Amino acid sequence: MPATVVDAVQLPLPCACRCHEVLTLDERAAGIEALYRFDDAMRGWGQTVIWDLAAPALWRVQQQLGNAVKWVAVRDGGCIHSRLLGFCVHELIHAMCGDPEAANWGTPVGLPYGVPTAVPPVDEATYLHPYNQHEARAYVGMEAVAFRVFAIEWPVYPARDVGTYGFPGGNAVVDVPDGYRPVPHYDHQHHTRRYLALAQRLEDEARTWFTPEKLDEIATRFAAAEALGRPQRPSTYPHPREVARKGPRKLGRNDLCLCGSMRKWKQCCGAALD
Repeated sequence: MPATVVDAVQLPLPCACRCHEVLTLDERAAGIEALYRFDDAMRGWGQTVIWDLAAPALWRVQQQLGNAVKWVAVRDGGCIHSRLLGFCVHELIHAMCGDPEAANWGTPVGLPYGVPTAVPPVDEATYLHPYNQHEARAYVGMEAVAFRVFAIEWPVYPARDVGTYGFPGGNAVVDVPDGYRPVPHYDHQHHTRRYLALAQRLEDEARTWFTPEKLDEIATRFAAAEALGRPQRPSTYPHPREVARKGPRKLGRNDLCLCGSMRKWKQCCGAALD
């Protein structure tokens, strides 16, 4: 069975952010409460949140299943208060840009590196542009939304250090699900300068979306979903302050690796430390 939010917060792991040293007990308790509230809101929208270290691999499974599942896979590292919370806020913004009750927020799961085969090649950039806009908003708006919705004031981070955009025109190609055509695109690794220039333009536009009125709208819609989901909690969640007192535990050799590979720590990143 996939992990739950209680599993995620009850088993804190070491993180590069050093959250348990940098943040106060009150701040860590607020972070735990924010994760509980996110879980409630997603449940209110009919989504199943998977709080699993294998989230990247599970997302690839979701790509294959398409709109048959309403999963929100949100974990791929040990950090709870900065990275995992940021991951959740990122998904919340995606929900606000699309349909929060639809699988993958109504976005086709083959994006951003492919388009449905029915889309003519000449229309690829136009087809991908709305997705790129939504991704840019989810990338640049995390701290504003974290503060407005959860009163979180410390830095929160996305899963990746650059936005995940599909810019047709390069020569990078990746595999896509059945029914999609791969789109040759600029990627961050092989076309760094071009990619970052296009990303900067997109992100500058995305920042203008977060007006005070839009932030109020997001908070209102979130609160409504949260009110629906909280009574449906599958169990009694431990008090946030009680959980926040737990320090990170040492990763065991047979634990799942923090990188999301679904391999054991001793067979993956931990092998370099032996």
